[in-house]
Amino acid sequence: MGFNNELKVLVDQVADRVDRWTMQAAWTFEPGSAASAEVATTEARLDGTPWGERPIRSTYAYAQMATKLAVEFSRCAALVIGAGRPAPGIETEVRSALEAGSVAWWLLEPGLTARQRVCRMQLLRRNSAREFAKSVDQVGEDPAVAGNETVAGIEAECHALGLPPFSQGGDKLEEQERLRYTERVRALTDELGNQGAYSIYSGPAHAELAGIWRLFGQTGSTLTDRQPLYTPVANPAASFASADSAMKAMMGPVERIALLFGWTVPGRGEDISATIDYINSEVKRLHP
Repeated sequence: MGFNNELKVLVDQVADRVDRWTMQAAWTFEPGSAASAEVATTEARLDGTPWGERPIRSTYAYAQMATKLAVEFSRCAALVIGAGRPAPGIETEVRSALEAGSVAWWLLEPGLTARQRVCRMQLLRRNSAREFAKSVDQVGEDPAVAGNETVAGIEAECHALGLPPFSQGGDKLEEQERLRYTERVRALTDELGNQGAYSIYSGPAHAELAGIWRLFGQTGSTLTDRQPLYTPVANPAASFASADSAMKAMMGPVERIALLFGWTVPGRGEDISATIDYINSEVKRLHP
């Protein structure tokens, strides 16, 4: 099995495991975990009735979906890695995986209260609704296609939950402030020792010259004046780094899920720990 295929298999293996840990039947938390305390929150709605479990469970579901999206992008990146393609196509897929993973990472930050976590979800929902409304308007579609996911609908829901109005143009709710895309991904990559990845991968995604140049490499041929000739080529070091970043995009959220849900050793916590050890050993072995 060649180098690119080994990387592809490794990313696919991790994707399969993360997909399994986030499937509906596995999406449970242990008694005495931080999550079990959060769903038992005593927060009250504006009318004085209890919040119940739905707001915080919806936040967990948001993180679950974002993690699965990171898995999907990582699987797409694995296909391009296995095909031995140049860096830009791979890196653009991995950039999307990191963005998806950073959503779950931010939502599941340790130490938040149930109220703070729900505020973060509502900030993401409101921003999504705002951007979706622009798209709907630009294509001349009926705004009703958004259903309840409109800025007005989300603001009304927050009001009913007893939350104050959004501030800073919709980017702050109580003391929680929505991180911009770049800031949120960098929080993930910096903590996981993957500094600079998002900036590098944004170059090809935005067709910056530095990103375009990553498509090319010097070939063995030269022009008549003996100047080097550059053509699109695969970059083994870039493929390796992309595979590593894709796995971080998936495993970063998983580590926070396990902590919040109280997944134990022995049990799912042990499975996750063994996977991290396996990744580390394979990354060391495959390092070009």
